[in-house]
Amino acid sequence: MEWSTRPARPDQPFGSWADDLAAAFVRLEPRRIAEAPFAGAISKVDAAPLQISLVKASGHTVHRLASHIASSTDDLCFVNLQLEGLGRTSQRGHEQISAPGDLAVADTTQPFEIAHRHNFKLFCFAVPRRLLPDALFDHPRLGLSATEAGRALSRTLTSYAELCLTGRQSATTSAMLGAHIAELIAHAPDFLADISVERVHTPVLLSVMLDHIARHCDDPELGAPALAKKFRCSERYVHRLFAATGRSVGEHVNEQRIAACVRELLDRNSSHKTIAEIAFDGGFRDISHFNRLFKRCNGLAPREFRRTAAH
Repeated sequence: MEWSTRPARPDQPFGSWADDLAAAFVRLEPRRIAEAPFAGAISKVDAAPLQISLVKASGHTVHRLASHIASSTDDLCFVNLQLEGLGRTSQRGHEQISAPGDLAVADTTQPFEIAHRHNFKLFCFAVPRRLLPDALFDHPRLGLSATEAGRALSRTLTSYAELCLTGRQSATTSAMLGAHIAELIAHAPDFLADISVERVHTPVLLSVMLDHIARHCDDPELGAPALAKKFRCSERYVHRLFAATGRSVGEHVNEQRIAACVRELLDRNSSHKTIAEIAFDGGFRDISHFNRLFKRCNGLAPREFRRTAAH
């Protein structure tokens, strides 16, 4: 579902935006911050048990008023993941400032204000309140962008949201992703806290470790010991986490490395690089091991693969 507003009349600065917000979320009242022309767009998908929306708009504020709540039966929370711009969410005397990569929580059963002074873009996860712990509403501090672990969690949520919004998944797949997103959000405060990482729920930690592997596969030291050190847990615990995927840590790492090397071999801008240089840049230390693994994954040795791709 999609909504788009570009008001044509000066006396109606938001056009149908209030109705668009009500259709996509709950009844909200938009208010102007500046005199600049307004434009807004919402794309929404159902990923039961939650709904995911991509919101892009000019700067303005939205208010959830007591009168809205009195006539509503909704029991939702908005968990907004800031993508662009700077947001400010105020509720119950508490203020959350959100830079790109940060989360902010707004409970629709109580009044709130969400303000953006300039153009912004965000993902809104509309989550049933019962799926989120009470601790999430007690002066939440969800500045994910401030730490590497938080940034990894933010990227994971973004990837899942983008996947759902493509609309190419079945209802079952979307529901699975939605349930996982809700679980990631529910455990975000624990993950950012200075606690033993082994207390974090398994799907959360596994997702972030897989994201770390995807971003750092070119590190020759990457493996179970490095992950254990990075995420402050035992090496045995790392292996136990990855057992649930049906593949070892090494297999996940090598898959990412081979994929990176394939991209390099297909890239004409890398045609000056030798096979060994590409392998070492990808994180491999043993060229013979790389050649065997590459052929097993792609059916051709790296040199043959490059030659075939060139034709």
